[in-house]
Amino acid sequence: MKHRIILLVPALMALVAGLLVAAPSEAASYNAFLKSKSIAISTAGNGKVAISCHSKSTCKGKLRFLGSTKITSYSVPGNKTTYEKVAVNDSSAANPHNGGQSVNGEYDRKTGVKLRIAESSPKKVTHDYTVTTETYKASQQITGTAQGVGGSQVSQLRVELLTVERGGNTRVKKFDDDLSDGYSFSVPLGTNNSPSDTFRLRISGKDQDGISRTWFWRGSDDQFTGGGRYLREASPIHAVKTSNFDADFFYSSIRGSAETGTSVTVVGQPRSYSGGTAVRRELDFVGCANVFGETTATGGSYRIDFLPYSTTSADKRYMVSARKGSVDAWYGSPATERFGSCFDVQDYDYSRSNLLAIGGGASTVRNVVVTPSDNEVYVDGKFSGFTGTSQGDRWLRLREKVPGVPILDAPVVAERSANSAGNGLFSDVPPGKYYVEIARRTGCSDWYPSRFADNGAYFKGIDRTSEKWKAFRTLFSLNSGFRAIARNASPNPAGKAQEKKPSGYAGWMYRGFCKANGAGSYVTVNVTDTGNSGADQKRISVTTLKGATVRGRVTRTGGRTNKEMMVRLSSTDGKRVIRTAISNGSGSFTVTGLPSGRWTISVNPDSWRGIGRSFSGKHSISVTRGKSYSVGTLRFSGNERDSSSTD
Repeated sequence: MKHRIILLVPALMALVAGLLVAAPSEAASYNAFLKSKSIAISTAGNGKVAISCHSKSTCKGKLRFLGSTKITSYSVPGNKTTYEKVAVNDSSAANPHNGGQSVNGEYDRKTGVKLRIAESSPKKVTHDYTVTTETYKASQQITGTAQGVGGSQVSQLRVELLTVERGGNTRVKKFDDDLSDGYSFSVPLGTNNSPSDTFRLRISGKDQDGISRTWFWRGSDDQFTGGGRYLREASPIHAVKTSNFDADFFYSSIRGSAETGTSVTVVGQPRSYSGGTAVRRELDFVGCANVFGETTATGGSYRIDFLPYSTTSADKRYMVSARKGSVDAWYGSPATERFGSCFDVQDYDYSRSNLLAIGGGASTVRNVVVTPSDNEVYVDGKFSGFTGTSQGDRWLRLREKVPGVPILDAPVVAERSANSAGNGLFSDVPPGKYYVEIARRTGCSDWYPSRFADNGAYFKGIDRTSEKWKAFRTLFSLNSGFRAIARNASPNPAGKAQEKKPSGYAGWMYRGFCKANGAGSYVTVNVTDTGNSGADQKRISVTTLKGATVRGRVTRTGGRTNKEMMVRLSSTDGKRVIRTAISNGSGSFTVTGLPSGRWTISVNPDSWRGIGRSFSGKHSISVTRGKSYSVGTLRFSGNERDSSSTD
């Protein structure tokens, strides 16, 4: 029994030693660690391995495949990883060129190979790793074809292999402009047969009108999932050792009837809207989609070719815009339904349900008709607790309800002045979702009486001289050039009233100022399809309540004037409108029509009176609609700029 125990001891020690090689505790035993799991061997028997040195001092020693007599040295700086040379005999069992197993006919390999690291510094220790050796493969192929279906008419096709450089620029590494039998690009693999560098594929060609267009390949190996209009939508690809990377391009067309002369554009939804506002700004239709093709209808029809499509599914990504004159009509998959905008087709939430899919063996047909929408939106506005001003309160607006865009940044589709009761009619409104606003005008410019005979002294220097038309005693006191500008100013050009000196004042001034008493209000409306007029018109009721009032006074040192200073209250929440006032003869001001919330106070934001904008006193105030507040005195002192002798 004792003899049996003694015989077992060496076996147990060997087992423990074997376990230590693969255990995490090996860090306590040695410093040089093998990072390579597969090692590519050239026909001469040479290769490279990555070794990491976990020591402050340099790791040094020898490398050898077990069963091979070739020995190489390594030296790796402390806390670094470097590639080191290894070698193997031709006849060694570790050499994949010597009876290795073929993988896909691409390379041969041997598994279970032992590589020994014999450390000499900083510790003297020997340890083995189990690795795979492979025959060295220098390159691999990226191949594919370009196929049009449904009679797509494209010429001068060219496929380019691109790399993305630092800063986002691209470089054409290879190209093929003879695609009659497809294309093939040979690209080098990395160290130890690792994948190649990352590339993108771009295809270009001339469409049905002879216009050059490009788009980028999307998909995975042997699976085309469509095209991206710009680089950020291109799929990154790389070649691997096991097989070719197959990247075929497929494209078709959208066609249909259209009145001759109609401008037709095919727009594609991007693959993703993620990435924030920067990504949405990059789209051809900002925040919505990219242009994939355009043409002008002739002979009562149109056709747009070279549109990428997915071969893996009915990928609904396209919509058609048809424009003639000032009318723009949009179409998607519902054959008879008409939309008002790119956003409308997507239900204002980037839905694909209304989009067109193309592919298969035929082109997609979408007939388009461009006529006025004949939609009416009647706004029944009401002023509660105050009388509406003509400039600010009685102003009506329609803004498109663009997803992710604050209301004050949303595009204005139509605007007009309401009658004294606050009512107004919008005609030929395109289908879509809208904000209907009353008394929410963010700003307007108009002519106001001035207490000064000559405000022109404030418009001096290169940057302000061209604005002298904004201030004069009477319109005829301007020279002919400035008078023409004043008479054609938009909005509110100078007219007969400005040909005379205003009663009780010395002259005229053109200021960015709208008087409003109401806090403003808005509701939303959904206009669908066309023909909603007369008895079918949309009737919207919207009521605006009296806003808050803020009073105060502006003072200046040195006897300088505080008359006709502009005081502006503004908000940064993207929902509330700006309100302004102009100080009277004693410097007092009253800002009215403020919605509830917190407001930032600025004085002289248009620099009209020639002073700097810094002041002491309140710089912000919180208000509640319908109530009155005072901000006290806002004082200017020190070296404020003042360039006029009329002060």
